[in-house]
Amino acid sequence: MPLPAGLAGLVPISAAVRTGDLVALSGCVSLDPATGLARGGTVQDQARDVFAQIAGVLEQAGASLTDVVRCVCYLTDAADAPGLDAVFRETFPVDPPARTTVICGLARPGLLVEIEATAWCG
Repeated sequence: MPLPAGLAGLVPISAAVRTGDLVALSGCVSLDPATGLARGGTVQDQARDVFAQIAGVLEQAGASLTDVVRCVCYLTDAADAPGLDAVFRETFPVDPPARTTVICGLARPGLLVEIEATAWCG
């Protein structure tokens, strides 16, 4: 599946690959397609934007956020974990998927979170 509009030229990846009932999404970040710069000044803003992107990619694949079985979240600052947790609870209020959170550097300045997801549509 192609990346969301405006992001396709930024990196040489697919937004997601579906094989049978499994949909594996590439990591999503909150970037302004017009500038290629980070969008949103807080981890909550960026995480909400990322989950909206994930929902859009899943819809293209015939799936939804309720089909997500696993997320890997990359944070640039461990102090942002409670903010990410709050958005994760908003996004998955019932039966949240399995999750791993990694503290690391991200490829573009201003990015606070990157999230990849795996969905099962069987």
